[in-house]
Parts: sequence; structure tokens; C-alpha cells
Amino acid sequence: MIKRKLLVTIIALLSVNQAFSQSAERRLGIEINGGINEYQGDLGSALFFARKPNYQGIGASISYYLTPNIDLSFFGSGGDVGYFTALPYVDPEFKYVQFRTNLATVNGGIRFKLLKDKPFTPYIMLGLGGVYLHSNVSRDPNSYTGAAGNAAVGFGFQYSVNEKFGIRLQSMYNYTFNDIWDGEPYAYLTHTRNKNNDLFAFHSLGFFYNLPYGDGAMSGGVSQKDKDKDGVPDALDKCPKTQPWQLPVNEDGCPKDSDLDSIPDYQDSCPFNFGPRKFNGCPDKDNDGIIDIKDRCPEKAGPVEFQGCPDTDGDGILDIDDACPAVKGPKEYNGCPDSDGDGIEDKKDKCPNVAGSKDGEGCPDTDGDGIYDNRDVCPSVAGIAANKGCPEIQQDVVRKIALAAKGINFETKSDVINPESYVALDALVKILNEYLEANVAIDGHTDNVGDPAKNKELSQKRANAVMAYLINKGIAAMRLTATGYGDTQPVAENKKTGQVLNRRVDFKLTY
Repeated sequence: MIKRKLLVTIIALLSVNQAFSQSAERRLGIEINGGINEYQGDLGSALFFARKPNYQGIGASISYYLTPNIDLSFFGSGGDVGYFTALPYVDPEFKYVQFRTNLATVNGGIRFKLLKDKPFTPYIMLGLGGVYLHSNVSRDPNSYTGAAGNAAVGFGFQYSVNEKFGIRLQSMYNYTFNDIWDGEPYAYLTHTRNKNNDLFAFHSLGFFYNLPYGDGAMSGGVSQKDKDKDGVPDALDKCPKTQPWQLPVNEDGCPKDSDLDSIPDYQDSCPFNFGPRKFNGCPDKDNDGIIDIKDRCPEKAGPVEFQGCPDTDGDGILDIDDACPAVKGPKEYNGCPDSDGDGIEDKKDKCPNVAGSKDGEGCPDTDGDGIYDNRDVCPSVAGIAANKGCPEIQQDVVRKIALAAKGINFETKSDVINPESYVALDALVKILNEYLEANVAIDGHTDNVGDPAKNKELSQKRANAVMAYLINKGIAAMRLTATGYGDTQPVAENKKTGQVLNRRVDFKLTY
């Protein structure tokens, strides 16, 4: 317990010394920066790097810390702004105009930081002050020099390397109370963007340094005395007697509770994870009485003897170690079953409900033809490998099929089957019922008389008509395919006698 408190104290002290940006101890900040000036006015706009030229500028600021979110700031910049453009009206002498202005601004305002006490902080700035201008315009030989009021608004990001040093990336938009420093007062013909006064933007990258500034009392702020050394001044400390082992503290000087579970970090075994007091602030997401850091299955409830993991299928193998957590199985198969008891677990068994051999991937060879059932299209009838385990089709059957095909005729230039063809088709139906595992390819053909495209269309329709007849006679549609080839596959020369042979329907049995 003493070692734990010592470790927490060391970490807390280190965290107290980690500070960012300006603070009550370092109220004054100075900055120098440099960047680019962009113009917008009567002649047009170069904002957002839309056009060149963009001239360089430099700037500086002094800021004073008021609160963690607000700094007072005195800032300014100097440099050149310019532009070149063609005027919209036709004037040979002044068709093109350009100017270049030396200017300097001084403004007072505030910086509002959107985050507090963070190393990376976005912010916005507002300011009001004045601008000094000295312009040279191409169409006016006389230089213009003058001063005017200025309103500034900007935004940026600052990164504090530590409590002393940091970097700022900023865009500041300056609205000058002057409309002639670009050489063009407001006029209907020339004015295109800004219908009031001319403005310019200063995009800059700067480096700042925060200075120590008195002890608070001398500077008119809060006294910086801190009796309990917790980093919070006594005047703001709601727990002024914090002990070293109670660190770190929050902004009120009381022991910090990072996870907001009402248990201060120094007493919390899991200071960054919300948890109940009965577990010293550590969470138990699945409410099984085992804290997450000791629970093998923190998302699913389980008993203590199983280290917080369930055994859903009750096979004695925890779900986290069970390859099949919803189905019982032995340990040798990582909790997966072997339903047919053939020594091959179900998820690897191609025939999980029938005992088989390892060579057959868990499947038997029922018909003993040397082809295991998982690859045998006809598993109950011995066959040959060439027919995927189905019997070889006898030559007399092949002849009967060819004979049946010759007996099929159609009406002239039609896909309507002649009634005298029904006998041949019925003979084919009888053969198909004897070879139930076989599939049938129905191929339609024509001679070369007429348009090839129309011939192909007619051959397809005739093949479809034959397939429809077979389906109507009880042959399963999934066994049949119909394809029309037109006049592309003749079996004889396309003369008078050969044309008769080429007008045909072929049948092929396959497995």
C-alpha cells in the first residue's frame, strides 16, 4: 500500500508541473510572427491565395492572462499589400492598374481560447485600433499617405510546447476605415467585391514566450501562495490541506476524479475507467462479479471458476477456447462435434451425417465404384469416373436417342412441333426416366436458307419448344438446357439433300 501511494504521488507531482499556455503564474506573453498579406477591395480580391502578388509582413503582440479562456492582447503588423488587374471600362491609358501600399496596424483586443489548459488550443481574436498607409498607384503619380481606424477579427491555433514556449498559426482580417489606399474609391464601374472600405488579411506563423509576472498579489490578481503544494493557489483551493498521496487535484484543488465515479484517483484502482466503489473503482461490464481487468471474457458473463467466461453449450470448454461455442463437442476437436463418429469433425466432414473415410473427406463410397459419395453424381449406382460416378451410357441408348431426334419435325418456318413427332419425343422421355441423374442438352439447327440471324432465332425457338414438351411430360427443368445454333453447325453440305439433314434437333446426355 505504501509503495502504491508513493507511485501515485510521483505521477501526481509530475502532472502538476505539466502546464500549458499562459497561466496565473505567467500572465504576460510576447509573440513575434511573420507571414503573407492579401488584399480585398474595389479592384478585386486575392483572399485565400486566390491571386498573386501576396506580399510579406511581420507582426508582434503582447498579451495578458485574465482567465483560462481569455487573454487581453495588444497586437499589430506591418508590411506591403498590392494588387494588379485590368479595369472593366476601356481606357487606353489606364486599362491596367496596380498599386503597392506600405502599411502598419496597431490594435487592442481580446483572445478567446476555445479550450483551456490544453497544449493544442483553437482561438478567435477581436481588436480595434488604427492603420498607417503609404500607397503608390500606377495611375496616379502622387503617393497617398494617411491614417485611419482599423477593426480586426481573426482565428488561429496555438500549440504550447510547455508553460513558457509555443507556436501560433493565425489569420487576421483588417477592415480599414479608408477606401482610397488602393487608388480606387467606391465607384459602380470598378467596385466588384467590397462595397464599403478596403481590407487586407495577414496570415502568419509566430512564436510566443510567457513571462513570469509577480506573485499575483503585486499584479492585482489572485495570491499565488499554495500551502499544500498542489498547484492551486490557496485563495482558489477548496481543499487547502491536500496531502501528497491525494494528488493529482482538479481545478478546485480537491483530489481529482478522472472517470467521475465519485472515487478520487488516489483511491481508485482504475482511475480512468468508471466503476463502483465495491470494486475500488474498476468496471465490471458484464456484471458477473469479476472486474474487467481480471475477466477473460469482459463482455460476456461467466462464473468465477471459469475466469468470467461462459460455456454456452455445456461441453466443458469455455466459449473463448471453443471453436463451436453453440454446439457440444469433445476437447480433441476444440469443442466441435463429430456427428457420425468417423473421426472427422463436422466442419471438415463433407458428409457429416454419414460415416466415411479420411480419403473421402468423411464420405463413404456407397456403390463401391471407387468414387466417394461427395463427388459421385450417382452414389447408389456403380459408374465410371468419366461420368462422375454414373454408369456409362450404352451405345444402343445413344442410337435410340439419335433415332428419336430424327423423328422430330416442325411446321414450315415455325417452332410448332408436328403431332407425328410426339412418338419420338415420348421415346426420349422414357430414356431420360431410366437415366435420372443425366442432364440433357437440346441443340436446335437449321440449313443456310434465309437470314442467319432469323435462322438462329428460329432454331432457339424450336429447341425451347422441345424442352417445354419434355417438362410437360415430367422431366425436371433443371436437367434441361436449350440452345439454338442456326446454320453454324451443318452436318452435311447445304444443298437440296443436305439441307434436310441440317434441319434437325440434337440431344446429348451429360453428367
